[in-house]
Formats: sequence, structure tokens, C-alpha cells
Amino acid sequence: MHKSIFFRRLLVMLLLALLLWTLMTAVFYNHISRPIFTKIKVSEMQPKAKSLAALAGRSFLQGDPYFDSLVQSSYELFDAWTFVIDSVTQEIYAGSLPEEAADSESAIHSQIISSSSELLDGSAESLWFTYKLPGSAEEMLFVGVPVNFRFGQQTGIIGALYFVKPMSELNAGFRSMNIALITASITVFIIMLLPLYFAAARLIKPLKQTRDVALAMASGNFTVRAVADIRKLGEIGELALIMNHLADKLADSISELTTERNRLRQIIDCMAEGILATDRYGNIILTNSMVWSLLGLDKLHEQATPQQIMDHDNLKETLLEVMGTGEEKTIIIRTAARIIACQVAPIEEANGVIAGSVALFRDITESERLEQTRRDYVANISHELRTPLTAMRALLEPLSDNMVRSEEDRIRYYQILLKETIRLSRLINDMLDLSRLQAGSDELNMQSFSPAEMLRELIMKYENHAEDLGIHLILTDNTKNCPAAYGNPERIEQVLVILLDNALKYTPENGSIELAAQWDEYKITISVKDSGPGIELEDIDHVFDRFYKADKAHRQPGTGLGLAIAREIMTRHGEAIWVRSEAQQGARFCFTLRRSDNVDMLNKKQ
Repeated sequence: MHKSIFFRRLLVMLLLALLLWTLMTAVFYNHISRPIFTKIKVSEMQPKAKSLAALAGRSFLQGDPYFDSLVQSSYELFDAWTFVIDSVTQEIYAGSLPEEAADSESAIHSQIISSSSELLDGSAESLWFTYKLPGSAEEMLFVGVPVNFRFGQQTGIIGALYFVKPMSELNAGFRSMNIALITASITVFIIMLLPLYFAAARLIKPLKQTRDVALAMASGNFTVRAVADIRKLGEIGELALIMNHLADKLADSISELTTERNRLRQIIDCMAEGILATDRYGNIILTNSMVWSLLGLDKLHEQATPQQIMDHDNLKETLLEVMGTGEEKTIIIRTAARIIACQVAPIEEANGVIAGSVALFRDITESERLEQTRRDYVANISHELRTPLTAMRALLEPLSDNMVRSEEDRIRYYQILLKETIRLSRLINDMLDLSRLQAGSDELNMQSFSPAEMLRELIMKYENHAEDLGIHLILTDNTKNCPAAYGNPERIEQVLVILLDNALKYTPENGSIELAAQWDEYKITISVKDSGPGIELEDIDHVFDRFYKADKAHRQPGTGLGLAIAREIMTRHGEAIWVRSEAQQGARFCFTLRRSDNVDMLNKKQ
């Protein structure tokens, strides 16, 4: 509290006011009390003077010796010297003066003579004045009354009586009173120091608390409150209460704004699109985590800065251009892994002034990939359809024009037409089959079956064909112990046929194809491994795409839809299918199946 400037100023002001009150009281008392005390003394002396004046009148008429003795002893009796002036002779009768006042007798007589006219002519019933003796610091108080006489029916003024008293005694009393007053004032001043301190401290306390509340609010702390009692502290208490109310309102407002900001921040961070906002100078003021992810930047990395965002494809220039023109603009940003569409729009204030810009980043990699896939699909299917149709047309035109004369040639032409028709039919059937699988229109009849038996039958079906191609089909020994699997047997056999056909196509003469099965307590993994040229690294991620062929020249027969169909079948089963391959090391295609006994146990628990 003692460090408070306002407290010190208030305390000093109160102390100065108290000190000024003490000094002004002493000054005014000294100025006012002197004539007041003089009048009091005069009021005490005038009755005595009038009584003695009555005796003086009888003494003048009757020659009373008692009056002379009173005049001589007047100082002892009346605390003043007595002087009587005769109105006719102007003679002054006086008692004996002390030695220290003897030299002033003529001056006293002169003042009595000069002032007695008002008393002698009856214009004043009494008078008093002070007179400072010449050549001396002594001041005298003069109190005069007329001396009246009554003889029969006649009355008149025959003289005047004066009491003369030195002011030294009065001044001594006055000085004593001044000293007492000053002493009392100083004592009161000292005594009031402590009450003034506590009063000022009590007065300043709510102001200090109000200041603390304001400082706390300025620093963001809205929990501090001032203790105030408006009934005791009046306007200061009311100020403290108003500050408390303001703190409550601000706390509520800040809390609501913080909640809204956090909610908005969460919404922005949860958006699938990236958001970036700048001020009017192009400085970034807001981003969400998706921006950094889309652009391949790690926001938490110590080297990651907003400038790295601006460096992508002249983004900063685009933001400034939009703020300059006020028109929206869309640019495409390409990174190593993504294609991003960035839509930039200006941010306008209520008065129409552009205060910044906002950019929306949207990942269009997938849509671009799908568009490219669609174009590739159209190109591939056009190629696959055009090839047999072209061949069929080339054979049908000479047949239609009866240009083929030989029956043997005609039969050969018909066989080629049948082969191309079958190829075209297979392509169409594969396309329809893939579409049904992707649409989920075919219901899978899930049941328990034996993968070992299915693999043995498959080996028997393809054994002759493989021998014709000079390829050895191998079924691993442990396959016969493979547990039952759960799935659609027809579709699983279709997957195996696709993988085996694919292996036969790429396995050279004297090569081998191995069918194997491995399992654990939950899954069965079936694999088809060939000894062909393998799959290049750039092709391995695309082998399950529609119409994709590692053989870009399309020298190998096939529609390019088999592996895509196999993947869709396994996806419908909720299983995985993958390939592992190295160049010139062959390829191994694998897929998983659930064990039937594990499914049965799960059904029993449910």
C-alpha cells in the first residue's frame, strides 16, 4: 500500500489540509481573538468605571474624601489606573502612577483630554481605545465614561472618568492562549496522523483493488475481483462494483469467444481441405493442419515455416494478385505425390476494403487419377474391342465378296472368326463380371470348403495343358493337410484359375508353377508362384488395375481384367490379395482365406 503513488498523494494532501487548518486556525485566532479579548476586558471594566463615576460626581458636589482614597488605590481595587477630568477646568485628577509609567503621564493626560469631548458633550455614553505610548513599546487600554451629577431636578455632565490599563497583562494572557492553541493544534495534528493513514489506506484499498482488476484483465486474467461495499465507500465502492461487473462480463465474453474460436479451429482442422488466410500484406495469419499435409510439409518440424507454403507455384503472387483485383482465381499446385487445386478469394471488410485473402486447398490427385483411369479404360477397351472386330472384318469382307474359293481356306476363316468371337465374348463377360462385383449385385454364397481338394482338382484340369507348354505344375506336400476354409468356392476357384492362367502365360518352357498353402489359427494363405521373368518395380503397384498389362505391346493374350476381377472377389470376401516379385525371379501371387473352424467358433459365441 505504501508504494501506491495515489495513496501517498492522498495521504500528503490530507496531512497538508490538516496542517493548513492548524496554521490558518492559529493565524485567524491571533487576528480575531485580540479585539475579542480586548472587548471582553472592556466589558468587565465599564461597570466598574460607571460605579466609580457615580462616586466621583458626589465627591465633586459634596467633597467626599472617600473618593480620593478610591482613586489612589484604584489599581489594587480595579486592576487599572483612574483618571478624572473636570469638564470646566479641564483639570485631571489622578492617583499615583508607578515609576515605570510616570514618564508617560503627560501622554496619558493628552489622550484623555483629546478624547473626552465625546463624553463631556454627551454624544457617547462610554468609549474605549488603545494607545501606544510614544518612545515605548507599551500599549495602553483606555476605558472612559462620563461623570454625571444630579442636584434636585437638575442633571448634567461635570467631567469624565477613565480607567487606563497596560495591555501587557492582556497580551500575556493572549500569548498564553495562542501557545495553548498552537500546542493543542500540533498535538491534534500528531494524533490525527495515524487515523489519517488508516482512513486513507481504507479509502485507497478499493481503488487499488480496482486497479489490480484492470491490470489482471489487461493480462488476460479475469478471475481477480475487488472487495467493495457501496454502502460504506460510496462512489469508490460503486466503481469497484462496476469494475467487478465489467470483469464478469468480459470473462463471459472471452469464454464464449474462446469456445467459438476453439470450435471453429476444430472444424477447420477437421476439414478435408486445407485452409490458408493472409492479411493485406500477404502474411499468413491462419492455417490448418491439412495444408501442411497436402503440401508434404511437417508443421511440427523445426525447419517448417509458412514461407515454404508460399514457395509452391507462385502462391504468394497469386494471393497478392487476388487482393489487388478483388476477383477469385484457381491455380493447380503439383507436388511429388499430389495434385492440388487451390482456389483463392479476397476477404472484404464491411466497408468493402479488401483486408486479406483466403485460399482453399483441395486434393484432386484421386479425381485426376480416376479421370486418367477413365481415359485409359476407354482407350484400353477400345483397343481390346477393335482388335477382334478388325480381324473379323478382315475375314468377313472376302467371304462376303465370295473371294475365298477354297473350302479349306473358308473353313480356316470360319475357325478364326469363331476364335475372335469367343475372345470378344470373353472380354464382354469379364467386363460384366467385374461390374457386378464392383456393384455388389451378386450375392456371395459363403460356405465351408476344402482348399486342398480345390487345388488338387485344379492341378488335374491344367496338367495336360501345362505339359503341352512344357511347364511343370507343383503342389506342395503340406497342402493336403490344409484346414477347411470359409468363402464362396466358385469365386475362390475363379481367382485360382485367373492366377494360374496368368502364371502359364508368363512362365517359359521348362519352367515351373508352384501352388502352396500355409495357415495359422485364424487365416489360410494360398500362393501361386511362377518362374517367369517377374514384374518390374514400376509395374508392381498397377498389376491389379483394369486393362493394365506389363506387356505394353500386348503380345501376350488376355483382356487385362483377370487380376482386377481377382482383387474385387477377394475384397468382397473381406480378404487381401497381393504380389511379391523381382525382375527375372518370377512372381508370387498370394491371397488369404478365413479358417472355417474359427468362423464356426465365432458363430457359437454369438
